[in-house]
Amino acid sequence: MSTKRLRISDSNIRKYLKSDAVTRLRDERYALELRFHKSRESATWWLIDKRKHNGREGRPNWERLGTWPRLTAGSLFELLPLKIARMATGTDEIVTDWYTFGDCLNWYADHVESSHFLSKERKSTVKSAIRRHLLPAVAELPLVGVRKHHIKDQLIWPLHNRYSLRTVKSYFAILKAAFNQAVREEHLTVNPIAAMNFSDFISKKIPPNEGRLQPDMVTVLFEQLKAVPVQHQVFVLMQLGHGTRITETRLARWRWIDWDEGLLRIPASYTKNREALTLPLTWQMKNLLRQYRTTQREGQLFLFPNAKSTAPMCKDTANTIYASLSGGEWTSHHCRKLARSRLADLGIDKFVGERILNHKMSDLDQAYIHTTTETLKRKALQTYHNWLDLQGFLFFHGKTEGRS
Repeated sequence: MSTKRLRISDSNIRKYLKSDAVTRLRDERYALELRFHKSRESATWWLIDKRKHNGREGRPNWERLGTWPRLTAGSLFELLPLKIARMATGTDEIVTDWYTFGDCLNWYADHVESSHFLSKERKSTVKSAIRRHLLPAVAELPLVGVRKHHIKDQLIWPLHNRYSLRTVKSYFAILKAAFNQAVREEHLTVNPIAAMNFSDFISKKIPPNEGRLQPDMVTVLFEQLKAVPVQHQVFVLMQLGHGTRITETRLARWRWIDWDEGLLRIPASYTKNREALTLPLTWQMKNLLRQYRTTQREGQLFLFPNAKSTAPMCKDTANTIYASLSGGEWTSHHCRKLARSRLADLGIDKFVGERILNHKMSDLDQAYIHTTTETLKRKALQTYHNWLDLQGFLFFHGKTEGRS
């Protein structure tokens, strides 16, 4: 490793990039160092703070300022005196090599991809929104001087011409999340859209999603299910019977079922809110699952395997099942909404219904309610499945004994 001490400039940087013998440039004027990357095409700027008691155990603190050539020497040395002055007065501000919204959004896409706390589906949703909608609209907007009308004209209005208000709001939320995270991690000191809210652009209240699968449509749905493959039948019946989410259902494993206790236990890592979900299995559902298991090969891991039986059913296949049954009129989420509304109509306590659907509890409820309400959940699901039997569910589990 060889360090060359000189007055750093962009021309000197390009000169020593060609020399493999020099790996670092140290500036004569400031405690500043430029370290070349192995590719010899870029380098990282480091500012060395040697003030007393700075850094760990009194050692100098090395602060990364950005990368060359995105942050050129000319640009850096214009900002550096102000940077050093702010350090001296305790009002330090980060020198960043981000200039546009695109810089922040590309960083956030990488941040989301490396997160251990987001599901694959959520990562895919965020990255798709950034790549397909946010970057094409606002990538070139500068980080300084952006006004609300810029966001409205380049993002909100064009999206609203193509998508529902709910979808547009979700894309704007991802944009806000990107900048909030960048500020939290001190990549930026100022959030250019901190004062912007979706209501600044569209004040209309977004109504809740309408339940498009109504109770009087369930009998017809059961008739349709008789004509589809058994795997597709059970997949829809599991969601309809328990109100589980599509991902929780398609990733289900046989080992999650406790036949002796009559329980389906979905681990926290597979649920949307990262809270484990335990669902009592009614006698109808146990009959259905036992019969369905006989159609699979011995030792199958997944309830709903793919065609090669090597992995669970993919999201596209699951969505296609519903698109085919409904003609595109409703989705798996409407099975979940139907289950919740039917539980309410059948007189099930609201808290019990929320626990069955595994909706996130409020902070107050989490603090004061310490029960899993398993007995009440079992009674609620039995009542609901008895109603489903009257609509035609009985055909699929095939037995009548034990009915309440």
